Amino acid sequence: MKIATWNINECVGITCDLDNQKIGEINKDNMGEIVRKINEYDFDVVCFQEYPVLINGEETLTNQIIEQTSLKNSYTYDTYESYLFNGGRVGVAIFSKYKLENKNHTLFGNPNMTKVSSSGAIYHSFDKGILKVDIDIDKKDYTIITGHAMAFAPFDKTEFDYPESYKPLEELISNNLDSNLVVLGDFNSEEAFKLMPTIKDKLKDVIDGPTTKEYYEKRGEVQMDYILINKNIKLNDTYKLDNFSDHYIIGADIS
Repeated sequence: MKIATWNINECVGITCDLDNQKIGEINKDNMGEIVRKINEYDFDVVCFQEYPVLINGEETLTNQIIEQTSLKNSYTYDTYESYLFNGGRVGVAIFSKYKLENKNHTLFGNPNMTKVSSSGAIYHSFDKGILKVDIDIDKKDYTIITGHAMAFAPFDKTEFDYPESYKPLEELISNNLDSNLVVLGDFNSEEAFKLMPTIKDKLKDVIDGPTTKEYYEKRGEVQMDYILINKNIKLNDTYKLDNFSDHYIIGADIS
């Protein structure tokens, strides 16, 4: 199974800078690139963060992916209004060649951070989602957990100021360690295992390297995105692919 995680930055293609934030528009070229990348690398499962679930009330990108790629099964969960373009609802999503079963979702803990920008705009931290699904491939069951943790840097905080926000993800992972488990997503930390210590010795980080580009939140290339597997999963290959976003596409071939 070829699986990938991709923070697509709402398809707008700009970085998050609350002091210099500009409202843009959905970039149709970027939407087309998503389709091309899926088809070019023939992914079986792709997990998205900062995914525009609704664009002016329509599932525009979801329909495009389903119609133009082999990923015909989807599960989306929008948790906040877009801060990069007008008329959007944003969250996390899973697209798969295979039927998604036992679907459920939850939230990271929200510390309700607030920041007043230099222009006087007031920003609040958004609810961020976590998805869990089961997939049956050739009579082999996989459990996939994905999500998008809080971005603390724009609020002049770190994830270690609010480590409890990771507890829902840590507990969900712990309850599924007996499965053929894959955990992936943007966890907004270079030290995810320190935030979730009970899973440190249970899962392997198959990427273990930078996943963002040099201009990412002015921190340079760092690891924010993860693909974690348990002992039941075999790693065959990994991918790090350039694209329009400030995150690379991070993928793995597993069995």
